[in-house]
Parts: sequence; structure tokens; C-alpha cells
Amino acid sequence: MVVPRLPRLEQRVVETVRNALTLGTTLKQIAAAIDEDVEKVADCMQNLSSRGKVVRMGRGLWILKQYERIENDPEFISPAEYANRFIAVHGLHISDYHSGPITFSENHHMEKPIQRWAPYVQGFSASFVDEMLQRFSISPGQTVLDPFAGSGTVLVAAKMKGIDAIGVDLVPLMSFMARTKTEWDLNVEEIRTAFRGLNWAQNPTIQSPTFLRMWESHFNKDVLRSLLIIKQSIQDVENPRIKNLFRLALASILVDNSNLKRSPCLGYAKEKNVAADAPFTTFSKKVDDMIQDFMYVKGRAHGSVNVITGDSRSIRYEPESIDIAITSPPYVNGLDYIINYKIEMAWLDMVDSYDDLSKLKDDMVACDNISRAIIRDFSEREDTYRDEWLDDITNRICSRIESKAGYRRRDMHNVVRKYFDDVYHVFRNVYEGLKKEGRFAIVIGDSLIAGVYIPADLILARVGKSIGFKIESVEVARSRRSGQRRSFKLRESIVILSK
Repeated sequence: MVVPRLPRLEQRVVETVRNALTLGTTLKQIAAAIDEDVEKVADCMQNLSSRGKVVRMGRGLWILKQYERIENDPEFISPAEYANRFIAVHGLHISDYHSGPITFSENHHMEKPIQRWAPYVQGFSASFVDEMLQRFSISPGQTVLDPFAGSGTVLVAAKMKGIDAIGVDLVPLMSFMARTKTEWDLNVEEIRTAFRGLNWAQNPTIQSPTFLRMWESHFNKDVLRSLLIIKQSIQDVENPRIKNLFRLALASILVDNSNLKRSPCLGYAKEKNVAADAPFTTFSKKVDDMIQDFMYVKGRAHGSVNVITGDSRSIRYEPESIDIAITSPPYVNGLDYIINYKIEMAWLDMVDSYDDLSKLKDDMVACDNISRAIIRDFSEREDTYRDEWLDDITNRICSRIESKAGYRRRDMHNVVRKYFDDVYHVFRNVYEGLKKEGRFAIVIGDSLIAGVYIPADLILARVGKSIGFKIESVEVARSRRSGQRRSFKLRESIVILSK
């Protein structure tokens, strides 16, 4: 049987898409590669699509139909293959976690006292922390550490049980939230009096509330006026700790009263209408929640909490002073925390410029928005964390990117390598601080980058073992969807290490 040849233009288009493998390629990239008009390429792609030869996978990217399922790529190493390797090398099966919800949304939807003060979609649930503390018999007089403290879920949960806690976070907004949420010795009547004293009769001139360039599109004009009144009234509060409480309340309502959404990344919401007086209602409700929660915790045995604004890669803990560490580090190529929380940091005057935001981003565990100069300097170092699985993965990412023109970051393989090097240094410091037989519980998700699967949970378990930890378990808590390939299931796991 003679297979009819495709027309010349279709041949060139198909070959270009084939070279992109499972990464996908845009119409503009195809047109540039074959030096052809974009409209002609678009018509050609529609014809190929109608005949089932190519398929669009989202974000304007096209792939060959045969690669619609990434598992069909002959070079793809699947999660199951890595699981089998892990069993063969470490003698440990990946199990399921059966104890309940793990995401932060539970704290908000279940109206968890204190935890509900500031929404933080990247955090984990208070119930998960409670389960870890109970599972490993952590009791008052002992100490828990969270080296990526975020909004303070671990710290609040420990304090509720009379357990001492240490939390570290590099982002000033996160350490501010954690610190404010764990200071419970405020007088409720003083809070009420300070709230009643807020002057909402002001009429501020609408001007830029921050250095952010898009501030006018973030909020409707009348809503912005209301938020500015609240912000200015807070400045007159004399008690600095009550002032911080009100500042946290303001920060927690900004996105809800904006034209934005966070799900999980910050972006514009469609058809969102916010009433001009909504900020006053939501702010009052938030302060009332805080007062109710202070009354809830009154009289309870509270653990002490030490919140540190700093870098967990360099912070050293007193040797063998910590009974358990519970944390969730940033995920590989995960969320840009700085951009995602720039609104709150700018409104609370924690940053003064885009340079401040960039500096924070470069100081954090590597993500794909880190500056290229940082990655270039890192790639020239020879003293970085090495792992044969990681070497193979980053080599394949590099090869995939080199095969495709127009990939967003040509240095993505080194971003991934730096991520694991950064986490290695955090783990090493945690190991030194833990007591003998102390546990380290890590919530982490896997990733798909440039069509290459990264079993982050298994690699982090190997990172721990290289330092001296024993790998106790890897438990899958839930499944997720890849932003690159919606048909490909990712997972979120709990890695338990012991010293």
C-alpha cells in the first residue's frame, strides 16, 4: 500500500512539531522555524488537526496526536518506573496516606480558629499537622520546627497543644503572618476599643497606594478609596501589636476586594463585582473573627513560638534541640511566591520597589523566575548536590530544550539542579538540629518540566538519606493535575525521614 505524501508545507509543519516532541510548539514558533506566514501555518494546523495528525494541548501549544498522552513518548520515564527503581534501590514501597485532607483550604472552609486569619493556598491543613504531632507522640515540653513556615500553620497547631515551635521564612509577609498569628496575649477589650477608634470618615485623595504599576486595574476606584481609608486609619493605632493585627486583617481582604483572584496564581478574575463599601464589611468581619478566636484560645496551655525572618539554608539550630520538623518546601518549578503575594507586601510597605521583589525572589529556593545571573553563577560551581537520578533528569531536560526553539528558559535544567541543592542545605541544617530518632515530615509535589517527569518526593527522600536520615516512608496524599499536560496526573506526597 502506498501512503500518500503530505503537501510540502504540511510536511515541514509536521516535522517542526515532531522536533518539539512532547513540549509542544506555538504557531509563531513553527512559522519562524520554517520561514512561513503565520496565517498559512494556522490554516495548515487546522487541516492537520481535522485529520487527527496534530492536537492542541493548551497555552497555544501543538503536538503530534501520537504524543497526546505523554506516556506514549518512548523516552518518557513514568512515575511507575521511578517507583520501581525506588523499591529496588531503597527497599521501600510508596504507600497511601489515609488520615484526611492535607491542603490549606480545610483551614479556611472549616473556620479553624487562628488558622483562618490569612488565606494561604500553598499551605497545608492544620489537621495534617495535628495528625503528625499525634502520630509521633509530640507533647508539651517538646519542640517542633518548620523551616518553610509560610503563614504559620505548624506554629499555630503546635501552640494550640502547648508545644514549643520555631518557624523560619525568608518572605517578610509570611514571617509577619506567622508572628502575628502566634501572639495571643492581647487584651480583647483593648482590640475592641482600638477598632471602634478607627476613623472611617476620611476622604483620601485617590493616588497610588504602592509602587505597583498596575494598581489602578487591581481595584475599582470606589473600592480603592475604601481600602485607603482603612489603611490610613490603622496608622493611628497606638498599640503596635494591635496595629499589626489590623494590618494582617487588611492584607487578608485585599484580593477578595480586588479585581484579582488567586487560584493558586495571582491573576485577573472575570466578571467580579465588588461593592464600594465591601472593604469595611470584610475588614470588620475579619477583626471580629480575630476577637472570637482570641476568646477561644484564652486560658489554654500555650507553647512558646519563635518566628525567624531568614534563610533556612544558612540558619543553624542548636544541635539535637528539635523533636520533629514538619514542613512543605516550594515545589520544583512551582509558584512564584513573591509575585503571588506582591499586593499584600506592597500595601503593608514591606517592599518599596520592583528591585526589592526581584531581590527577594533571587534569595529564595530556586523557581523558574529566578534571575539568569544567579543560575549562571550556580552552574559554574563544583560543590553542588549530586544525585544520579537528578543528573539524568536534568540532562534530559537540557536535551529536550535544545531540540526546541523558543523555550522560555534555556537554563531550566540548572534551575532544577539549584532547587535540589537549595533544599539539600535546608535538610542538612534540620538534621543537625533534630534529636536522635527525631522525625522530619515533608509535604512535596512532583513536577513535569519540558516533558520530563521529576519525582520530587523520591529525590528529596534520597537527599535526606545522603545526609544521614533514614527513609521511613513515602505516602501519597492526593493527586494533582499538571499545568503543562492536564491529562497527566501528578501527586502530592508526605516523605517521613528519621534521624
